[in-house]
Amino acid sequence: MLVKQSATLDSSFWVNVQRSGLLASLLARYRLTYPPAVAAELSERFASGREFWRLVRAGELDEVSPTRENVRQFGPGERQALNVALEHRDWVLFIDDRRPFEEAIRLGLQAISSPALVVLLAREGAMSTEEALATLARLAALGRLSPRLIDAASAALQQLEEGGS
Repeated sequence: MLVKQSATLDSSFWVNVQRSGLLASLLARYRLTYPPAVAAELSERFASGREFWRLVRAGELDEVSPTRENVRQFGPGERQALNVALEHRDWVLFIDDRRPFEEAIRLGLQAISSPALVVLLAREGAMSTEEALATLARLAALGRLSPRLIDAASAALQQLEEGGS
């Protein structure tokens, strides 16, 4: 049985993963937590919010509050997700907003964006390069991600296709 790695996430990542069809792969690999401010951003009026709250009620997602506020910039959800990850440095931080993602990297956190998750899944053989490219196209079509993140993932997939790693 696969031991799931612990992770926390931001709402934008959740929305992008749910809308692009990556949620099942994410749930299969990670024990997901969320900070209260992230939950507050996920309304049940939208499909991604309804799925989030369904999984919370089913006990599949756990709420974790940061005990300190080391990061004070960004929105409430991003800030709390970063602070939870700072307190649990062995966890993965799933975050899609470019500036908070870059701050997470600067802080030495294990940050993964949804395009990077696609590359990871392709490297593991969980999806073909063609499926990965189609998923990146779906992510790009959402219009919510930095083109830099999409372009970096596309380049990594191209390198993988050419036999690199």
